[in-house]
Amino acid sequence: MRPISTQRGMTLIELLLAMAISAIIMASLNGIVKLGLDAQTAGRGSNELAYQGRFALERISDKARSLTPKVLSTTAANTTGNWFAPTGCTGTACVMYCRNASNQLIETVTTDTTCSGTNIIANNVSAFSATLPTSMGAVDRSIAEISISLSDVNNNAISFNSDIRLGGGVL
Repeated sequence: MRPISTQRGMTLIELLLAMAISAIIMASLNGIVKLGLDAQTAGRGSNELAYQGRFALERISDKARSLTPKVLSTTAANTTGNWFAPTGCTGTACVMYCRNASNQLIETVTTDTTCSGTNIIANNVSAFSATLPTSMGAVDRSIAEISISLSDVNNNAISFNSDIRLGGGVL
């Protein structure tokens, strides 16, 4: 007759071995999960920048389409000057877009020389310019080149450029 084993459960060695194997597996899974979460965060940041940039350009383009074409002149840095203000405008109808010291793109009025308006249409704006196209010469002086660059603290960056015709839509 065989002796009956009185062992019930695991030995201390078996338990320690199982815990060590589990710790190794969990450590490797933790690294993979962290990489996935970092990629998701970076993707979300890029998507947010793209959304803000598209929104800002679309807002500026919509304003340009609603205006009567007019001859545009060179503007101050980081501003559109009176380009998007109707001829002979007064008060809030005199729309201007500018980048302030807080890297925000603001929709304000042409008399706001410090770009201190409160109508923010994009954050994280690292560069903004409104220029006259040099390649077209004097052919059409109602075309504006708008450039917006956005970047965030995670080094996500995106740039948008558009040629906009006042009163005629986007080229």
